[in-house]
Amino acid sequence: MPLVAVVGRPNVGKSTLVNRLVSKGDAIVESSPGVTRDRNYFIASWRRRDFRIVDTGGLDPIAEEQLSQAIGKQAMHAVEEADVVVFVVDATQGITGGDQEVAEALRRVGKPAILVVNKVDNQSREDEAVEWYSLGMGEPWPISATHGRNIGDLLDAIVETLPEAPEQAQEEEAEETVVAIIGKPNVGKSTLFNRLLQEERSIMSEIPGTTRDAIDTVLQAEGKTYRFIDTAGWRRRSKVHEEVEFYSLVRVWKAIDRSQVVILVIDAEEGVTEQDQKIAARIKDDGRACVVVLNKWDKLKGTGRGNETYLDAEENLQFISYAPILRISALNGGGVSKLLPAIDRVKANWEGRVPTAQLNQLLQQVLSQTSPPSKRGKRLQIYYLTQARTAPPQFVFFVNRPSLADPGYERFLERKLRETFIFEGAPIRIVLRARRKQ
Repeated sequence: MPLVAVVGRPNVGKSTLVNRLVSKGDAIVESSPGVTRDRNYFIASWRRRDFRIVDTGGLDPIAEEQLSQAIGKQAMHAVEEADVVVFVVDATQGITGGDQEVAEALRRVGKPAILVVNKVDNQSREDEAVEWYSLGMGEPWPISATHGRNIGDLLDAIVETLPEAPEQAQEEEAEETVVAIIGKPNVGKSTLFNRLLQEERSIMSEIPGTTRDAIDTVLQAEGKTYRFIDTAGWRRRSKVHEEVEFYSLVRVWKAIDRSQVVILVIDAEEGVTEQDQKIAARIKDDGRACVVVLNKWDKLKGTGRGNETYLDAEENLQFISYAPILRISALNGGGVSKLLPAIDRVKANWEGRVPTAQLNQLLQQVLSQTSPPSKRGKRLQIYYLTQARTAPPQFVFFVNRPSLADPGYERFLERKLRETFIFEGAPIRIVLRARRKQ
């Protein structure tokens, strides 16, 4: 699909406009400048024409701050790959030196551009929009992204500017593996994300919390398709002060919900913290396949702490002991080659199904070796076992009275299933259902 890049100075309403164009609330919107930092891609449709929209961080030509320069660099990457550029300015501020410099930069790129004058909430401001002709970017389009004023006309202009759609036969969509990269702030998620994609796709910074939106990028490797979601760092609720940080946290929850496999990134130098344990518990509760990554492993070389750190991670993450633990360095690439094969394995196990005959053969072996528990003279009887669903695997034991089994016995049954069948990386659901003996 053709690509439309939405660019402009910070805080002129780019994300609000993107949400209006795609009719969703996926782009984070906040009154303070600098909320959008990475390139965020969405799908829009108008007059039976589908196209992608990329929301960008603010272009600030006179920025001296390192992070602001990185955000501007990401925005210019979006311009270079776009078919059409939507240049957004703020009607309430008038023409600024920053607007003039951005216009000059866009003219040098030479891409088809549409000048959008935002925050035009009434007719008098619309009449004043003619002053924007002086930027030399063609006809200015006065709109209000907040109130939806003239958005239909703008969409008409965008669609008319898009390159002609090539006539192609519809190809069947390749199956994707959706992977969310989750972890606390500043543990190296974006560095790992970029290492996997082998390009500077996300902004890397030593400032915790640089990534705020969840970003989707598709990677094709070895004939397989992966959709990676890079997310903002998961913060403790007590540290979620800004409204924008709250919405970033919501994006993390949504990223886990959308994913099939979650990569939990942990700082190997710091070890597993209470916050890491809470994140792992959320991944397990959501029933997602999981791979644990001990990142920055290169910093432990020569310290003699490597084995101790690994054993501590195993102990502190016992409740997701089924998840493989990889030792990698996203910065220099050490161990990263093991990640995609691990993702493939845990996803296959997460979607795996065991034949009912094999399950009941295992059940008979277990019952012959260990008697089920009893309470008040009444013993639990297990009649039958079947796998009810996959993703995650759920096993139903048909019994006389489910109340006779305690959580410890359910963990025992799960352990026996894992000892016999391969479910590495996949949580298992155990259900005891009452049924009369046949």
